[in-house]
Amino acid sequence: MDTPLLNFVAAIGIGLVIGVVGGFTLRSKSASAMWMAPVLAIVGALVASGAAAIFGDRRDYGYKEAVLQVVLAIVGVGLTYFLSARSGSTSASTAS
Repeated sequence: MDTPLLNFVAAIGIGLVIGVVGGFTLRSKSASAMWMAPVLAIVGALVASGAAAIFGDRRDYGYKEAVLQVVLAIVGVGLTYFLSARSGSTSASTAS
């Protein structure tokens, strides 16, 4: 398997795992967190993999790229939390 392809496959796997765990954690906050957390986590991990490719990481898949993918996947889950909290506060204020 080609190294850049392996990087993107690993990014999808990392993002999916972190996103599913984050979606289950945020499930009580918002119903949309179940699908939005994995999607944003995968996007974050793919952005990390793309950034590593752009900045010249042509080596094998290393720990730096994996850490960056995990961090950006967690940022995606955090973004889901803030988006669901914001939409929950606006719907609560319009309901009263």
